[in-house]
Amino acid sequence: MSSRPFYKQILPHRLFRPIDVQAAAIIARIDREQCDRLPFLAALTSWAAGQGHTCLPLTEVRNLLSGQDMEIPIDMDADSLTASLSASPAIGRPGEIRPLILDNNSLYLYRLFCAEKVVAGLLAQRAATISLPPGPEALPILNELFLDSAKTGEIDWQRASAVLALFRRIVVITGGAGTGKTYTAARILALLTSLARKPLRIALAAPTGKAALRLQESIRLAKTKLPQSLTEFIPDQAQTIHRLLGFQYHDSDFLHNSANPLHLDLLMLDEASMIDIPLMAATLSALPDTCQLILLGDKDQLASVEAGNFFGDICGSGVNCWSERLQDELRPFLDDKMPPVLTGKTTDLMADSLVRLQISHRFSENSGISALAQAVLEGAADTLHAIQQDIFTDLRLIYDKCGSSSAWLQEHLAPFILPLLTAHSPAVALQELADRRVLCALREGPEGVERINRLAESLGRRLGYISGGGQHYRGMPILILRNAYHIGLFNGDTGILWPDERGVLQAWFPLADGELKSFHLAQLPAWQPSYALTVHKAQGSEFANVLLIMPREDLPILSKELLYTGITRARTGLTLCCRPDLLELVSQRRLIRYSGLQARLRQFCATEKRSGHQT
Repeated sequence: MSSRPFYKQILPHRLFRPIDVQAAAIIARIDREQCDRLPFLAALTSWAAGQGHTCLPLTEVRNLLSGQDMEIPIDMDADSLTASLSASPAIGRPGEIRPLILDNNSLYLYRLFCAEKVVAGLLAQRAATISLPPGPEALPILNELFLDSAKTGEIDWQRASAVLALFRRIVVITGGAGTGKTYTAARILALLTSLARKPLRIALAAPTGKAALRLQESIRLAKTKLPQSLTEFIPDQAQTIHRLLGFQYHDSDFLHNSANPLHLDLLMLDEASMIDIPLMAATLSALPDTCQLILLGDKDQLASVEAGNFFGDICGSGVNCWSERLQDELRPFLDDKMPPVLTGKTTDLMADSLVRLQISHRFSENSGISALAQAVLEGAADTLHAIQQDIFTDLRLIYDKCGSSSAWLQEHLAPFILPLLTAHSPAVALQELADRRVLCALREGPEGVERINRLAESLGRRLGYISGGGQHYRGMPILILRNAYHIGLFNGDTGILWPDERGVLQAWFPLADGELKSFHLAQLPAWQPSYALTVHKAQGSEFANVLLIMPREDLPILSKELLYTGITRARTGLTLCCRPDLLELVSQRRLIRYSGLQARLRQFCATEKRSGHQT
């Protein structure tokens, strides 16, 4: 190797972003050459945060660098690095304020360390809180809300979720597509509002505007199927978490925080798998101690775009297993249909707050979509192979390369884009967008969103449905990329370009009540054409029919979580374009997010056990 310091040889490497290199330079000035490995590790910690990790475990440095075309010194092991880092003035221990924090052989950016610590502490506090048992009036309401519970000898996990909400300050409900999470949520709200002595202050929220709108629509639909006497105090307005907390353009902090908490008795958050650690820390900090928190999500979906795997970490294995004490309290409300008892060796603090819904009400027993999603989660190569040989009414697998040939476009892409261009009104075009959607694993590349958008537009022009040479035209689908609170448009909202009665091209968006609202193009925040969406952008949405296009070549970003999320966006029909061998390979690759949240929760659990306060 060169005589230059190791970090100066490595920092120009393509692995690092400019912000990672700048972080290393700043910390090098603070360090004053006390630790020659520190600038490189600072850049790697910054890079890890950009990849979604909240920390850099020193035991994983070699694994992270493998395949990166780097010559790695022998002493890049955890023990050597820990000893070297301890001498640096830029490194702090828990409780200190330094640019980087070293905790349990993991290196954190200070901001992420604080956020993770806040989340763990406030979750543990809520999980250890015992609520007063409900009165006898709860059982008749439960029976009215869950009429079918007594018809089977199996545990009704939807009813169990509602019962758990009577006893726990925090309830976590996870389940796959169609397992009835919002159905259950509406009944929990009906139960809690009916039993309350005075109207509860309730907020419904989600990480994105699209997810908030979908939660709102789901709750409104569920209310129509409940007795009117039980729905009077259930809210039917949802908002983004940023709007709930009071996002401020001029301040990095939210309007609502620990010093100015939200005035709420109950907060229900949907699509919790999309919430990152800093946002969850801000949310928990803004909640009063007496506020109940209910989290809904699918732990098997993609984690948040930003740092952390919050929902996956708190769900753990996702197994329904409660402590004996909790089961004794819940038994009268569940007809002795109880899950296995939590053993004394288990260190999952959140187990008594967790319910996993297991039965999908969306898919039939012989659904190919459901079978494929389950096989991907299990990484079952034999099952995947059998599915590829079978014939399903709701699943079509194609293996040919996505290309620009007329035949490929006509057969696979045209059914998803031509209905937009031939619709007779913006309402019909938007309904077509809800019914048919093209999803891609990547934004760039031969099978990425950008190319598919170009191919879709070229097909429309070739067939004569797009005329003229303008960039904007009737029937063009668009995706909002930035929140615009002042006009009610949010990142992820989908609209359609369509002329108004004067012939002026406008952007039309659906409202929660089914009506449409139009905006002049100059009013819109940043947006892009959206014949196709990435799976990440589609998270929190569902469509009747989906064309899911995977890349031809394997890439590290491809994971079973991404594939599963894309598959489960489809309700009634899925066309998957993917090489058979790549399908099996990706199904074996689990997304790894390095985090200390589970370890912190285990520490709190051990503390509670020693003090005898665990519920």
